[in-house]
Formats: sequence, structure tokens, C-alpha cells
Amino acid sequence: MKSFLARLILCLAFGASAVAGLIAFRHAGFGVLAVVVLTYLCVLVLVIAILLNYPRLPHQAMVNDYADELEARNLLISKSYRADRAFRVAEFQEGGPHYFLELEDGGILHLCGLYLYDYEPGPSSLRHFPCTQFTVRRHAEDGYVVDLICEGIVIEPEAEAPAFSVQDFEANRVPEDGAILHGLSFDQLRLERIRPHPSIQ
Repeated sequence: MKSFLARLILCLAFGASAVAGLIAFRHAGFGVLAVVVLTYLCVLVLVIAILLNYPRLPHQAMVNDYADELEARNLLISKSYRADRAFRVAEFQEGGPHYFLELEDGGILHLCGLYLYDYEPGPSSLRHFPCTQFTVRRHAEDGYVVDLICEGIVIEPEAEAPAFSVQDFEANRVPEDGAILHGLSFDQLRLERIRPHPSIQ
């Protein structure tokens, strides 16, 4: 609601400034009027681009009305991480990609799900995740990810591992979304996922 009101106020302000500009320069020559109109249009396009978060930069939070509502009701849990390296595992049956991230304070964070597609590079967008600093915001009761706040520097995944197989899921070899793995190194896990073995089809 707050973001909607802010956008409405900005729209009204720009409309009022356009009317004021036309009144102020109604007797100006064509050249002056053309410069004023061009400047106004450039500023207007810039503001619209910012309001639409396009292009969305890595440090920009994906704040939306739904997240604001959950936060107001104390139903939003935020957890921040710092990562050094990452590798990606291809999706399994359209379930979204998997990422394993080596954390600065130890352990390997596993994130997976369709929500990660919003932060990957596309035909008209840049990569936003993984990155050196990010915050995962989840629904406090249901546990699903509402959004990621990407900060720091974008990390290019070191490798693309094959998708988990049916056997991997049946044998509980696929960590849950948000799980932090201990007891093995990042390099060891990456090699295990990339190296062909019977569990990968």
C-alpha cells in the first residue's frame, strides 16, 4: 500500500509539474519549448524506470506490497548470508534450479526452487544471484521464500552440475531449501555433484 501511494503521489506531482511548465513557457519560442519538453520527458522516463525496477540492480530490494503486509503482521523472517563461492545444479522436472553456496562463516547453504529464476540472467536481464551478500525473506509460518534481497558483488557459478535424479530424491540425498551443510568442503561437494556416478541419470 505504501509503495502504491508513493507512486500515485509521484504521478500527480509530475502531472502538476507538466501543467505548470506549459503555463510558464507558453510564450517561449519553439527552441526553448522543445528543450523543456525533451528534458521533462527524459526525467519522466527515468522515474518510470526506477518505479518499475528496470533494470533491477543487485543491491535493489524486491520490495512489494505482499512482503510489506507480511512484515506488518510479523509473518516475515529475514536471514542474511555472506558467500564466497557457488555452483549450480540443473533443475529436476521443472522444480527450479539448485544452488550450493560456500558461506564465509562456515557451512554450505543450499537454496532451490522456482523463485530462483527471478534472479538468474535472461534475454533482457542480468544475473543478480548468487552474490556475496544477500538476505532470504521467508514466510514465518509456511516457510516458503517471499524474495531475496541481493547485495554485494554478483558471483558467477563455478560449475553447472547435472540435475538430481529420482534415486537422489528417494535416498534423501537432496537437501531441503535453506539447509546448511557441514562436515564437507565446498570443493568436495562440487566434485561429487559434477563427477558421474550411479545416482545421476
